[in-house]
Amino acid sequence: KRKLDLLLSGALIEARSCERFRLLGALPEGAGLPPEVAALYARLQASEARHFELYLKLADVQGDATGAISARLKEIATIEAELATSADPEFRFHSGPPQP
Repeated sequence: KRKLDLLLSGALIEARSCERFRLLGALPEGAGLPPEVAALYARLQASEARHFELYLKLADVQGDATGAISARLKEIATIEAELATSADPEFRFHSGPPQP
């Protein structure tokens, strides 16, 4: 189960990176983003998407065919979203706003 959780956590990390690169690449013209940088972000987004899919394929090999992988991914994603958006007494790169 630990290996499956690590693979699914890796998939989530890649998915979040993919989301960030998509948002960065979609900044409006004039936002200070040169076209070649936007193109780089688009390539990085595609790369992160492939990594996400690879982690899911590896997780599929570790799991079973009963839909347990989808359920576990949803469970881990829910926890990850809560951790990323909740207040944190110490500011960290992926944490929510610091607590007062």
